[in-house]
Amino acid sequence: MKLFSVLLWSFFPGCWAVTGPGSVRGHLGGSVTVRCWYAEGDEENSKFWCRGGTGLETWRCSDGHLVETRGSEAEVTRGRFSIRDNRARRVFTVTVENLTLADAGTYLCGVERALQFDRRDTVLVSVSPDVSPRSPITDVLPQSPTIETPQITKQPDSPSPTTTESRFSSNADTTPTRFTVLILLLFLSKGLVFLGIVCAATCGSVRYRKSRREKVSRQTQ
Repeated sequence: MKLFSVLLWSFFPGCWAVTGPGSVRGHLGGSVTVRCWYAEGDEENSKFWCRGGTGLETWRCSDGHLVETRGSEAEVTRGRFSIRDNRARRVFTVTVENLTLADAGTYLCGVERALQFDRRDTVLVSVSPDVSPRSPITDVLPQSPTIETPQITKQPDSPSPTTTESRFSSNADTTPTRFTVLILLLFLSKGLVFLGIVCAATCGSVRYRKSRREKVSRQTQ
């Protein structure tokens, strides 16, 4: 088989210018993803996925393409098969859903080339009879109930009633005292004004009497 591949490569160089993973494994009922890289210059060519032939014809598609791109990067789905091309990275991805045991075998991921041999690579797909991987024991053990602790929202601190009442009472106590002081100052100012008037009147009377006495004494002489 290797000798046949070497002879085929020597006669048709470049027909294996596609690189696949070699082999992939999936589980019964699950899915498998295959990525195949291709050479520069094949970006616009269609990519395909097919089942390989038997015997010496494993490099040929046995029954046409299971799924293929349509010359663009848009994903194409046909039944359980889907394919999508990424031209920037020069890689296309094939996905097979709902695997069955009959899906196991040799497949080809390839690039179509007009008037030339298609470039392709073989991929061996294995399907495990297990429906899904066995989960760890910790996954099947019953989980202890989670007790939710109520969260206590801290309210903003507010002034205590005692402080507020004390401030109010202190303000109430100081208000009458200030009023009393104002009353006393008012009466004091009035008293000073009255005292000034009395002093002025007394001084005026004394001067008047003095001047009259001096006038009388002059007339007597």
